[in-house]
Amino acid sequence: MANKTKLLIATSNQGKLKEFSLLLPDFKIISQKSLNLAPEEETGTTFYENSLHKARAGAIKSSLLSLGDDSGLIVPALGNMPGLRSARYAHENATDEENRNYLKNELKKIGVNKTKAYFVCILTIIKNAEDPFPLISTGILNGIVSIESRGQNGFGYDEMFYPKNYKESLAEMSLERKSEISHRGKAIRDLKNKIDKFSK
Repeated sequence: MANKTKLLIATSNQGKLKEFSLLLPDFKIISQKSLNLAPEEETGTTFYENSLHKARAGAIKSSLLSLGDDSGLIVPALGNMPGLRSARYAHENATDEENRNYLKNELKKIGVNKTKAYFVCILTIIKNAEDPFPLISTGILNGIVSIESRGQNGFGYDEMFYPKNYKESLAEMSLERKSEISHRGKAIRDLKNKIDKFSK
């Protein structure tokens, strides 16, 4: 078997790493943790800025082809929150459960049990820190978010999110099925054609 190109995924989220490993089988996925790299602070004002910042920082620290992911849940009825603060909605070091409970309470405050929402994923890949042409892709998954949690799979807000035209939550789906429709799956598939040209 030919040697696979190493690709640093600039995230410490184990759920995301599993999805990348499934959807990018032609690459040897390298995690930040395996290189003892600390996660970057998300200081940007957009998903695009954070994604690029993570990719560039990863490339600087590892000297590897590097991919930055910034993604989140958008709930228009809550002023587009949690948005950029999806991983830190309840507080700075919040667990997934704390974030979900906080979101449920925010929904109850506005008197709804469920409402329209969408997940967004922005991916940026760069060859090295000086790369002047980062490749960027976007994936969006529409659906509703509900105070009713179902399922044991997934991570983050998956058990509260019900994709449009599906009765199951993301957390009730297998990783393979989720990846077929998810925001991250869409972004990765969009990026694959660019990666094929980019990595030669």
